[in-house]
Amino acid sequence: MTPRSVRLRWRHSSEDRDHPSRPPMPSTLLQSTLLRATVLTSFLLMAGGAPLLAQHGHGPDAPGIQTYLVEGLRVDPASPPPGSAVGRAGAVLPGGGYLHVVHGKPYKRGRVVFGGVVAYDQVWATGAHQASELATTAPLIVGGTRIEPGVYSLFTTPGRERWTLHLNRGVGMHLADEYDPALDVATVSAEATTSSEVTEALVLEFVPRTGGVWLRVRWDQTVVDFPITTPTY
Repeated sequence: MTPRSVRLRWRHSSEDRDHPSRPPMPSTLLQSTLLRATVLTSFLLMAGGAPLLAQHGHGPDAPGIQTYLVEGLRVDPASPPPGSAVGRAGAVLPGGGYLHVVHGKPYKRGRVVFGGVVAYDQVWATGAHQASELATTAPLIVGGTRIEPGVYSLFTTPGRERWTLHLNRGVGMHLADEYDPALDVATVSAEATTSSEVTEALVLEFVPRTGGVWLRVRWDQTVVDFPITTPTY
């Protein structure tokens, strides 16, 4: 099947925060995202892979994994500010587990991004207004470390040639101001590559690969793929 990627757009309100999610997610940025991912992906899968769901999962490099991207604006009064751009990405795994990442979307707006807006060799929240967060309902292997299901802040340290991804058990953090390396549960490094295309707004997305997915970060002309293994379960 030819891969298809379709971006979904929705707006969410403060009433989303009332859902008693599991595992607990105290961050306002990731409130109710596990619920949304469950409802969305279950509906699309029951619909037989409707066009809303990006189909990637039928070749040797994509063993049954399906991915999607969602973009929209925050409309609730909590931080980040209402009206700020938010991106979400998800991956549905064989067996029904899934990954979900949510982040604020800063824009290039003609600026030098890496080495300018985002400093090299300093920890970055990998988003705007609040640290990006990753939720998983399945165990993961990141940088050789097993990560249990739950919610984690997602930080990166951009370098000119290589980046480091940090998964951190502290959540609800404002940018990297409250980052504590002692709370890192896993780190992994990856090469930074240069694309001929310019990405105006930051994108975090999942790319299926044998044995798991890549978490891809792309902004301006920089692209970084971090390997994430999803053990058989």
